[in-house]
Amino acid sequence: MKERGRILRFVVQLEVYLEDIWTPVTRYDNAHRFVHRDDIRPDGTQIKTPPMAFASNEDAFNFALRDLRVNYSFYIERYRQWKRI
Repeated sequence: MKERGRILRFVVQLEVYLEDIWTPVTRYDNAHRFVHRDDIRPDGTQIKTPPMAFASNEDAFNFALRDLRVNYSFYIERYRQWKRI
């Protein structure tokens, strides 16, 4: 959500297509008034990072995009490993 060109709230989520459905794997957001990442396990439980500090929501949003673009294969492989356990 933007207001006057500034990001107020955001979600950046990595999903993978497994077994004929899109499945969330990792998500960055600021839904609780702080930026954090949720790593989502196959059983639906979430591993939450501690709050992350950024100068602005724009910086946090761009960090999230960059992280998921660069590290998507790691997050997807980790999810697949969790699914095998």
